[in-house]
Amino acid sequence: MDFAGRIVYNEEDVEVFNFGKYKGKPVSEVLDKDPGYYGWMMNGDFPLYTKKVLTSIKLDSIKK
Repeated sequence: MDFAGRIVYNEEDVEVFNFGKYKGKPVSEVLDKDPGYYGWMMNGDFPLYTKKVLTSIKLDSIKK
């Protein structure tokens, strides 16, 4: 999903985290249950493209 491999697709083609305490968990589910995680990642030392992908997933989940 992102170039750094922090967000990947699982077997069901759902975006999931590929690191940390939420490894294997759907990104949209994590952002819904732990909104502070988005802020932590945005303020963290992650590649800009990873942040762009994360923001895109967040905005898509808000639209639903």
